[in-house]
Amino acid sequence: MPHIVIEVSPSLLAAIDWAPELRALHIALADRGWAALADLKSRVTPIAFEFSGADRQAQQLVATLILTQPRPAQTSAGMAELVFEHLCRAVGARPDAGAWVQCCVFLREHPRSHYLKRQWNAPL
Repeated sequence: MPHIVIEVSPSLLAAIDWAPELRALHIALADRGWAALADLKSRVTPIAFEFSGADRQAQQLVATLILTQPRPAQTSAGMAELVFEHLCRAVGARPDAGAWVQCCVFLREHPRSHYLKRQWNAPL
C-alpha cells in the first residue's frame, strides 16, 4: 500500500492543481504494475515555515514515498524516480517559475510488522 506524503511551500501549494497531478501519478504507477490503483494514497500538506540555505524566498516540495509491501530494489527505485519526475514536471509547468525551488523524494520502506492498520466502511 504505497503512500505519497508531499510537503509543499504555500505558493507552490496554490500554483499546482494537485488533484489531476496526483491522479496521473497514481495511474502511471499502476500502469507499470508497481501498485494497484485502489491501494495508492497521496496527501499534500503545506509547510508552515521553511528556510533553505540563506534564501528566505526559496520554495520546497518534499515527497516521501512510503512502501509497506516488499518490492525488488529496482522497483522501489523506479517508483521513487517516477514520483520525482511527476513532481518536477508539475513545478516546471508553473508560470511563475522564477523562484528557487527544491524538489526531493525520499524512499521509505516499512515491513508489514512495523505498522498497524484498521479501516471502517471501506469500499468493496
